[in-house]
Amino acid sequence: MFPAKPSVILYCMILGLDDITWGKEIVAFFIWLGLTFLFYLVGYVAVLNVLDDLTKNSWIKIPAMWGLSIVTAGLMNILNYNPLILFFIMLAANFLRLKNLASQNNDRLKDFKINKTLFYISSYGYIFLVLGITHYIDFRNSL
Repeated sequence: MFPAKPSVILYCMILGLDDITWGKEIVAFFIWLGLTFLFYLVGYVAVLNVLDDLTKNSWIKIPAMWGLSIVTAGLMNILNYNPLILFFIMLAANFLRLKNLASQNNDRLKDFKINKTLFYISSYGYIFLVLGITHYIDFRNSL
């Protein structure tokens, strides 16, 4: 009744990512999108807000943020993530975050006035170091 074994017929009928037009590219895009969201939440929102709450106006903020940039860049390299788009997202978000922190209507930091120089140097330094270290590690690995 069957010209071939049923297992052979079922094997040929199952579609894989290779059979779907742009299948692998769509999956790769969703993985990249997920990593971008993950690194934005963990590598930007969590790191900067937690360190801002812990260090306030202390100058220890600069080495702490810059030191964590090495950890974030290492994680990006391990997951083979290129942070170029995330870099521009983080720059825009950081501008708005610092503008909000410096405003008079900020409910979170009512008790004191922030040192704008300290906050700008530490946060923008963190963002540029993450990009620079990630690309440096990637460049060294490609040699």
